[in-house]
Amino acid sequence: MKLNFFEYWFMNNPIRATIQSQHEMRNFEKLIDIPKEKSILEIGCGKGVGAKIIKKRLIPSDYQGIDLDEKMIKRAKKQKIQGAKFQTADATKLPFDDKAFDLVFDFGAIHHIPSWEKTIDEVFRALKSGGIFLFEELSQETWKHGIGKPLKRVLDHPYEEMFDRPSFIDYLNKNFSSVRTEKKSACGFYYFYGIAMK
Repeated sequence: MKLNFFEYWFMNNPIRATIQSQHEMRNFEKLIDIPKEKSILEIGCGKGVGAKIIKKRLIPSDYQGIDLDEKMIKRAKKQKIQGAKFQTADATKLPFDDKAFDLVFDFGAIHHIPSWEKTIDEVFRALKSGGIFLFEELSQETWKHGIGKPLKRVLDHPYEEMFDRPSFIDYLNKNFSSVRTEKKSACGFYYFYGIAMK
């Protein structure tokens, strides 16, 4: 789904870029020594903040970023990030061959997608054997506590279809050989992150 005005403003704010670089990517790096010089897909790439972080820290052999929002893809392409390829695409129908990527990143995109199970299926399909899915996500629990409660009124999410954390992890465990997750709270905002290995 596409972002409403408030979400679009937040995702294109320097604060979001700092959170992504200083917290989300570091959370991944604490869980695993992320392999470098690999083929990488980022789902929900937005304006390219994740691409810059990934390019700088992991030096990928190939980086592909997708987003459902054409405006975001236009902004990402304007960044002119060397070697990064961006396209408008649906994460439930990835336009890539089977086993195309070593790593797939999700910086909080899947909770926007009503058919989130299809997205995980597609991530699994697109990963090579031994590939790694790195995810940072919000869930139903996010909107029941702290600052999540008032934010629910202004953010436009598919709340009825959204997963809770146990359901998300259970679904990963059906396909992936190994799953590790951590719960986090920042300023009363609850989320979780983790890795799943194919």
